[in-house]
Parts: sequence; C-alpha cells; structure tokens
Amino acid sequence: MERVIQALVGSMEPASLMSRVAEQACVFAHKADGAAVTLLRATDNAYVTVSAHGVLATAVGFVVPKRGSLQGRAARERRPQLIEDAMVDSRLTARVRSMNQQWGTRSWAAIPLTYNHHAIGSLLLAAAEPGAFTEADVDSMLAISEFVSALIGAQSQIWTLLTQVMTDSEERGQRALTARFVASVMLPEAAEVGELQEELEALLAQSDGLSAVFQPMVHLASGEPIAYEGLTRFPTNASLTPQKWFITARRLGRGVAFEHAALREVLTAAERIPDRYPVAVNLSPSAVLDPSIQELLVSVDRPLIVEVTEHEPFPESLGPDLEKLRGAGIAVAVDDAGAGYASFVQLLRLRPDIIKIDGELIDGIDENPVKRAFATALKALGAELGAKIVAEAVETPAQLDTLTGLGIEYGQGFLLGRPVAEPFPP
Repeated sequence: MERVIQALVGSMEPASLMSRVAEQACVFAHKADGAAVTLLRATDNAYVTVSAHGVLATAVGFVVPKRGSLQGRAARERRPQLIEDAMVDSRLTARVRSMNQQWGTRSWAAIPLTYNHHAIGSLLLAAAEPGAFTEADVDSMLAISEFVSALIGAQSQIWTLLTQVMTDSEERGQRALTARFVASVMLPEAAEVGELQEELEALLAQSDGLSAVFQPMVHLASGEPIAYEGLTRFPTNASLTPQKWFITARRLGRGVAFEHAALREVLTAAERIPDRYPVAVNLSPSAVLDPSIQELLVSVDRPLIVEVTEHEPFPESLGPDLEKLRGAGIAVAVDDAGAGYASFVQLLRLRPDIIKIDGELIDGIDENPVKRAFATALKALGAELGAKIVAEAVETPAQLDTLTGLGIEYGQGFLLGRPVAEPFPP
C-alpha cells in the first residue's frame, strides 16, 4: 500500500490529486451531491477547503475555524459527525447556514483525516436532501478517509515543510514568503484565493473602498425615468470586475457582508436622488433574507425596490420571507430573468412587482425570433401577475423599436441612460 501511495503522489501534483479525491468521494458515496477536502491550517487553527466537487464546487478557499466547527468536532471526538439539516442546525454558525443556502445543501457528514495521530483535515460529504446520510453510510467511507490521510501525509519532507510554514515563528516575513511560495507550487488555487481574500478584506475595511452610480429605468414610450438602479463601483486598481467581486465574496464566505457594505454605500449615495424616484438595490437571496439587511432596508424613509439576483437558487420560503419588506412598502423585482434560476415556476411563487429581462435575451432580439417569443411570454406572465416588465441592456435603436413593438413598456441600458454618480447635479 505504501508503494502504491508513493506512486500516486509522485504521478500527480497535489492540487489535481485533491481535486480527484473530492470527485471520487462524491462518486463512491452515492447519496452525496458534493464532496470536499479541507486541510487544517496551523497559523489560525482553521480548516481551509482545498478541493471540492458537485454542489460544493464553488467552496474552494472557504475557511472555518477549528473551534466550534463541524470539522473541529469530528477531529476532537475522533469520529465522523452528521448534520441532518444544515439550514436550521443551531450547532452551525449563521454564516455557515447562509452558505448552505447558497450551495443548496442540507445533509453533511464530516470525516476526520489524521496523520501520525494528529488531525490534518477532513473529508466532507454533502447532500441536497435533509437526513440523507446514516452511520452506515459514513462507516463505509472510513477506509477511504484513511487512504486520503495517507495520500496527504505520504511525502513526509513536504508535509514537515508545510507544517513549519503554517506555524507562527519569529521569522514572520521569511515564513510568510516561504508559505506563499509553497502554496503557489502545491496549491495554486489556494494562493490565488488567499490574495483575493486579502484584497476583499481591504475593500471592506476602507471607508472609501466602494462607491455608487445610478442608472435610470425608463418608460420607453416617453423616455421618462421611473426609477434609478444603484450599482456598486470599485477602485480603479481593483483586480476584478464588480460582478466577479460579488461571486468571489460568496466563494470566500463573505458574500452577505460584502452585499451589506455595498447596500449601505448605495443607500447613502441615494440621498441625492429625489424621493419621487424609487431606488433599486441588488441583493442575492441569501442577503435579502439576512435580518440585519432587512432591518436596514425597512429603516430607509424613501421608496425602494429590492432586485433579487437569481444567480443562486431561490429558497422555497423566499416569497413569505419577503413579506416584512413588502409590508414596509418595498417593491420586489427579479433581476436577470431568464439567465439562471428564475424559472417561470419560481416567478409564480415569488409574484414580483417587477420582472427584468436579462440583457443576454435582449442582445440581438431584433433579429432573433426565439428571443422575441421569450420576451412576449414574460410580458404575458407579467400581465397575469400585475408586474412591470423591464428590458435590460437596451443599447441599439433596433432593440428599442423591437421592444416597443412587442409591447414592452420599460427598459434600461446605455441607449436610455448610462450609470452616473450624480443623476441630479446639485
């Protein structure tokens, strides 16, 4: 077995090896919809996800502390731990429960990984259905976890080096440089995630790190604005686009905090817009259900529209859970309809006040009969729901003529008005 392990380790670089482990763990545990491998980092005693597969594919780089975590409990008790419903289990932090909403996971199994009798990480299994795993399911994975532990610890010299560079010492500068180099060689994804994490935290810490601009939603027949959407802008030296920053923040477990910061900036800047124009703010399902964000929204004394972005699944309870906002007079819009999870069934369930057609469906609509048919179907659905239909990314006169010909009343895009910091100069 030792020779087999040595051959496997020698034939694959560690990042690919760990990715393969997560992939095959998901295959062999047939009840699992996703799997991940985490390693214990000595500098802060935290578990870092180094590979993930299935529904957990975006979890690489996610960090949880050893203390109080499912992985830490498995390591401390030296036996697997089961979670039957991660959406409500009080043993999990609110942040972790929020991430489960994003991943769409309910059941978890954490199997400790040990090497030379020391905890080195964990093998995680996740499923979309609650109560998916039993003790018998986990027992069948224990032998696999032993093999994974051996894979991780097989090259003792590298493991010793990793242990050293992940441990605090007086040579902090040199140690940090060595750690970064080893990470870039062994786990390039982790090195990239670490740099993005630092930049993300810096953005959140800077009072002027984020700014806001506003783009009008326009009545197509008259050209008059009916509302303004607040959009977040980043420093010119930021390494990612705004959309990618929000995706990265969700990957790193800071999605709700990042959206909260962006929301505060938009609402502060919106004070310059007359109250006769509602201001639209973009929030993911996870963020819009966060109690602190809901409290902030209902405290604002002006008309608001919450645009629920649909790049993650809509929880079944989203409609009822938005009643607090609707009760405060806040309108609900579905952003980018047709691009991701906002199916017709979900639109019927949520019954939004506004449906915004994704820009990809508007691009070329003047030449594409299928896109025109889709827009017409959304218009009919909007009429049944009593919802306004807003076409996004209107950029050409041909698109505008086609949309008005289809009976779409409202639009947004560069042709109708570009995002600006001061729609109403003082």
